[in-house]
Amino acid sequence: MSIEKRPGSARLFAISLLVLGLLIGYFGLSANGYLVPALVAFGMAGLLWFGKAGRLFKAVTLVNLVSGTLLVLVLAFGDFLGDHKLDVSGVSLLVSLLTGGPAVALVAPGLLLGLRSGKALDRWFNPAPSQA
Repeated sequence: MSIEKRPGSARLFAISLLVLGLLIGYFGLSANGYLVPALVAFGMAGLLWFGKAGRLFKAVTLVNLVSGTLLVLVLAFGDFLGDHKLDVSGVSLLVSLLTGGPAVALVAPGLLLGLRSGKALDRWFNPAPSQA
């Protein structure tokens, strides 16, 4: 019986997500809209800690990064959208908050780089079948 050892990157990112989730949750005490991103960050930290639901984890991280980037780009350069600028940025903000908000966005680049094929996080979520 072999016990798989949790990679250091999984420990680092899970603890980072937990701390960032606590910080976002603290802001959520004043602005209730930040309680959802805090809960999502806690859930993501749990998935990462236990190495479960790798596809979901990667999808949520990618959607968070794309929606946050779109939000910033539309607010900065979206004047050509006219009245729809606020519609697009509002939807981007809601999607970003539903996928973990700034807590996940801060660690998303490192997570996505670690989830590439052959990297430690990818092997953590997708262990090779044991050889009998």
